[in-house]
Amino acid sequence: MPGPFLKDRYFIGLHISWWLLGLWLCGGIEYALALTDSDATFPPLSTSLVFFLSVAGLLAIVHFMVRRNAKSRQRFFARLPGLVFRIDEFGKIEFASDQGLDWAGASITDSLRNQIFDHEALMNLRQAAIEAKGEIQTTEMSVKTNHGEQRWVRIQMRALPPITQDCQIDCIIWDITELVEERNRRQESEERLKILETLSNEAIFLHDGGKCIDTNNAAERMFGYDRSELLLLSAADIISSETLPLVMANIRSGYDKPYEAIAVCKDGSKFPCEINGRNVVVQGQTLRLTSFTNISDRKFTEEQIRFQANHDALTSLPNRYLFMDRLNFAIKLSKRRRECFALMFIDIDEFKSLNDTGGHSTGDKALDEIAKRLTGTLRNVDTVARIGGDEFTIILPGTETPEDAELVARKLQTALSGSAIEFGDDLSPYTVTASIGIALYPDHGETVDELIAAADDAMYAAKKSGRNTFRFATNNRSRTE
Repeated sequence: MPGPFLKDRYFIGLHISWWLLGLWLCGGIEYALALTDSDATFPPLSTSLVFFLSVAGLLAIVHFMVRRNAKSRQRFFARLPGLVFRIDEFGKIEFASDQGLDWAGASITDSLRNQIFDHEALMNLRQAAIEAKGEIQTTEMSVKTNHGEQRWVRIQMRALPPITQDCQIDCIIWDITELVEERNRRQESEERLKILETLSNEAIFLHDGGKCIDTNNAAERMFGYDRSELLLLSAADIISSETLPLVMANIRSGYDKPYEAIAVCKDGSKFPCEINGRNVVVQGQTLRLTSFTNISDRKFTEEQIRFQANHDALTSLPNRYLFMDRLNFAIKLSKRRRECFALMFIDIDEFKSLNDTGGHSTGDKALDEIAKRLTGTLRNVDTVARIGGDEFTIILPGTETPEDAELVARKLQTALSGSAIEFGDDLSPYTVTASIGIALYPDHGETVDELIAAADDAMYAAKKSGRNTFRFATNNRSRTE
């Protein structure tokens, strides 16, 4: 829509035309010419009328074209999804599109100026456009519509030529609230991701078939490489050779369940890790996102729990549960190899008296020392277990004859009673003696229950024989020291 200045020009032009017409019709032109040239000739009245009609018609055509162009611009602006308006030299909104006014909840431009934008904001927009010297300037700001909605808008503005301090500024506003909200959510998500990346203990790799494409800070801490070094590595560089085939098979198959492997650091040290991977599509390319969790502490804890479940808390020897498992294994192995082994039951003589006299702490010290003497006498393949208060059991694989078992029994007696256990000044030294029962597989039993019963009976037989001795199970064979 044309502004006030353009309308004034039309009005002045029309006035000048009418004044010229009046001078012509009233003879003013002839009179003016006669003052300068007495010999001049003048057109007839019909010529004056033609001139008048021509000028009037031309002005009408120009005015019609300008008005039609203004209406076309107005319809164009009305169809735009944004708010289009013009700022004059006084910071006043001269024109605003109808659709934009509906969006802002303003019915007139004064309402837009007074309620949506304040005078200072409009003058700032105007000054920015003037300084750009005809270039389109873009800014973003938050406004509150008359509907009470807080919206984010992007304002594009341009100064209309000629570029002076009193030129007009055309502006268009686009509602970018959803875009800004999405941008803010993305920015917040990225910030949270950076925080999580800093705090996370999981090393994360984005890779293509094992070739690293991207990684996080935790990977640097976990493997000891710089980021630039990690981007040059493949799975073979950080996975031990014994578990690499499993890892590569899971990568190729797209396996998405957690599994365990052995990872290798830059310094060559290894640690158990839990790997969790899944395929992801990035810019149309299928890649794999894999996380590594160091489970050394978990493995240590699991091992501690497993050890405590299978070993005696005082002596760290296998307990009854582990002893039974190893006895079952010894029977199966001997049966498959057609070999023999010996089972010994050991009961410490007069231990109850020591416990009653010195207390449980004294008894515990004695038991710990006895366990050390037993394990120090036997081979690594032998099993020493504590199955009760002062009862121990021993499994001797490869013991083929009673003589072999007897030789071990005598060594054990010597080790136990060789030197007294010292408890300090409060108690006298304690000399250890033991009653030992011996059962041989398969002579004295072919099952766990049979062997345990035979060795237990032999141990009680040794006690009845005066203690500090050993006895074989009675199954067509009985031996004493």
